[in-house]
Amino acid sequence: MFLKRTLLSFGLCFFSFLAFAQKGNEPFAPIVTSLEKWISTNPQEKIYLHTDKPYYLVGDTIWLKAYVTSGYDHKPSAISGAVYIDLINEGDSTAKTIKLPLMGGMAKGDFLLNDSTTREGNYRLRAYTQWMRNAGPQYFYDHTFSVGNSVANTVFAKIDYVYEKDGDKTKIKAVLKFTDESGKPYANNNVSFSLKESYKTLTAGRGKTDALGQITINIPTPKAETALTTYLVTNFNLNEDTSIPKTFPLKTALLKTDFQLFPEGGYLVNGVWSRVAFKATETSGLGADVKGIVIDDQQKEVAKIETKHLGMGFFNLMPEEGRTYSAKIKLQDSSELIVKLPTAKPEGQILSVYPRENEMSGKQSDTVLVRINTNEATLKKGPQQFSLVAQSGGKVYSAVQVNLSKPTTSVYLPLNDLPSGIVQITLFSAGVPLNERVFFLQRSDALQLKISEVAQKEYGVREKVSLQIASATPNGDAVSGNLSVAVISEDAVPTDETKINTIFSQLLLSADIKGFIEKPNYYFANPTASTRENLDLLMLTQGYRKFVWKDVLAPQQSAPAFAPEKITSTISGKITSLGKKLIVNGKVTLLNNKYGLIRDTLTNQQGRYAFNNLVILDGMQFTIQGRNEKGTKLVTTYIDQPNPQSVTPNPNTGELNQDIQQLVKKSLESSRELDKQLEKSGMLSRTQQLQEVKIRAKKKMAYGNTIKESQVDEIYRPDSRRPPCSNLMECISRMDGSRVNFEYVFGTPKDECGQMYVPMFKRVRYTVMIDGMTIDPCDYQTFFTGENPPDIDKIYFLHESKGVNSKASGGNDGPIMAVFTRTGNFRRSYDPSVLDYNPKGYDNAKEFYSPKYDGQNTTTPDLRSTVYWNPSVITGKEGKTEISFYNSDQTGNYLVVVEGINGSGLIGRSVYRYKVK
Repeated sequence: MFLKRTLLSFGLCFFSFLAFAQKGNEPFAPIVTSLEKWISTNPQEKIYLHTDKPYYLVGDTIWLKAYVTSGYDHKPSAISGAVYIDLINEGDSTAKTIKLPLMGGMAKGDFLLNDSTTREGNYRLRAYTQWMRNAGPQYFYDHTFSVGNSVANTVFAKIDYVYEKDGDKTKIKAVLKFTDESGKPYANNNVSFSLKESYKTLTAGRGKTDALGQITINIPTPKAETALTTYLVTNFNLNEDTSIPKTFPLKTALLKTDFQLFPEGGYLVNGVWSRVAFKATETSGLGADVKGIVIDDQQKEVAKIETKHLGMGFFNLMPEEGRTYSAKIKLQDSSELIVKLPTAKPEGQILSVYPRENEMSGKQSDTVLVRINTNEATLKKGPQQFSLVAQSGGKVYSAVQVNLSKPTTSVYLPLNDLPSGIVQITLFSAGVPLNERVFFLQRSDALQLKISEVAQKEYGVREKVSLQIASATPNGDAVSGNLSVAVISEDAVPTDETKINTIFSQLLLSADIKGFIEKPNYYFANPTASTRENLDLLMLTQGYRKFVWKDVLAPQQSAPAFAPEKITSTISGKITSLGKKLIVNGKVTLLNNKYGLIRDTLTNQQGRYAFNNLVILDGMQFTIQGRNEKGTKLVTTYIDQPNPQSVTPNPNTGELNQDIQQLVKKSLESSRELDKQLEKSGMLSRTQQLQEVKIRAKKKMAYGNTIKESQVDEIYRPDSRRPPCSNLMECISRMDGSRVNFEYVFGTPKDECGQMYVPMFKRVRYTVMIDGMTIDPCDYQTFFTGENPPDIDKIYFLHESKGVNSKASGGNDGPIMAVFTRTGNFRRSYDPSVLDYNPKGYDNAKEFYSPKYDGQNTTTPDLRSTVYWNPSVITGKEGKTEISFYNSDQTGNYLVVVEGINGSGLIGRSVYRYKVK
């Protein structure tokens, strides 16, 4: 009865607020208004990428679909017209970027993991829109996955770390183990290594593997700010002629065991019981199981510490006036870690939230208990009035006045109208936020997806499978859905369902909070009271940081730095005289020879020009020509280029895999069996065939000017994290380890340009190739010494691999500097009135090929791990559709994954399994 009276009382109070708030007289009305205004000018986009598999082999294709949503209701976004997806390697460099057009908030695309861009290792898929750059890269889609070497890899390497105490310091040793594909160790093989911090070599050495195929390397501790960019490069000598390079990022090794404390509501108050959550993280970035105690400044134990789930837990504490507290933690190496708790405040409030379970339904309750606790010192000031605001996705669902006149004030907030997701509850006093607590609301409000077989039966290899997919609202009403479907051989690609990222875990959880989330789908795969309790621990320790109230309540809100990008593009810029004076009414011509495009325009009073409503495809090159009002070319033409999004260090250290061979073992077995059969039939044509080797004697090489990354000695890539340089020559000279010296020399009679700078390696002049062309020193002078470094994609340095150098340069065995510009179109002569421009255009998405075996008698082996991918499945008004495909030659378990969204923002996921005999 008491509970009913409380709910009724609050319900009347809340209803009164809603009617009264429209007048704008309630204390919280300005807060609600400010949030509504902020959200209207700063709508938030989220991205989820559905990929066909959780990990891959070199030579595979990543098939993907991008879902871009906006707002509290996750409707497909109409804000942005384009999405960018980066493939980022272990060195935090972009291997490839694709740009996809967004149609109704969705796009489809693919990445070919060929051997020119991909080696075995950990990679990231990062996705964002230009509009999302305003929120920052911490809110981009950023997922780490592993890639194994499929065909020719004969040496597998695994890295482990040993930590030894040396007084107050901890020594780190890397233990590398080299084996063949069967796991047999390579004993007594030479290994050279170098430890690099970004592009700087910290130490180098060499040694031999022992009988177990192991070699131990001491790792000096780098600076904290550069630890995430430190990596170990090894060259394993398989025999006298073959050296195999391996790279190991040391992100996880150089991280320290971390233990953080999070008082519920934000802080501690003397004399008030508080829940203090904690999170322990080991060097791998994963949660650590620890035990410990909380002691006061008199060494008295006041609480026990023990992790409950993935390094997380909590304890209760009532701070006493004049006392300070510390957590004493026992680590795995038997050492102790002491962390001080924040000093308790003499006055204040503690905001506590208790999500509740409905025991009858086994689901989360429709109400949440909120308690505000305070102490006597605060109450002596007399009754105080507060505002309690609950919002989700920027929309306020509950707001109520609370009069604080006793030690504990309890409020039950109704949750009926809230969608699934993170709910932020904030306590305000006179418009100032005092306490904050977030919790996760898990409702039964998903898009209901059902997968069923059209004809129930057992399947054989290469047999046709027909499935019906139905979509419905949470109430069971048929509704149209836009879905993506992946079917894989689960035996070839075993998957831990709790570790994968799904449309639920990404859009409802990961996209809204900062930091790495371990096993994100654990909270959604099979939700129970226990998983929700552990999810609340995650909320206590990481929490919602989509915006801060300081920005929302500011009287003046700054304009976003990045405007939403339309599906069509604009090419704009300015022209000036050679003396830098703006040219008004100058003529600017835009040309594209391939598509026969010619456009003219005149500059405005600011000397600016613009070509609007362009549909630009990837690889389209434009020439922009400027002329002054008299039609002469004595002008300089400029173009506006957006600053590229820099690559931030991998935030997902817990997802880095140090033993990729074990992870992809089943996939490798299937891949090798397929390649053996294809080789027997003379049809071996996988993308990846070259071994990951540096060949120092006789070698098989690609012909022409094609150079593989695995063949080069050094690579330079522009990095926004390094100090800026005035020209390309300075950039290269600063790169430690390249051994490039630019010497000021007299040209030969052939050069005909007098004194000039030439790059040298060990007193031998580099052959300079730019975009596949060998360039004479006279022609590359401006390129290297110009005031603004040219638009460089990467530079390969080949030093002493004579066979490689000779074929790459057309017969020259000397060192080679191969420069690749982003435009891929180097011009020897320089005309300031003309610009060549190669903007990032839309990539053309390939169609997934699914063979049909009806009536066909083909002997081509089929051991595909992904047997079906369709990113464009529409269920229609009736909420039903059918798909069909053919099994491969692999028997065993198959997994069907369907994910998608409808126009109202309902998201859904369903899995289905069947067997092939």
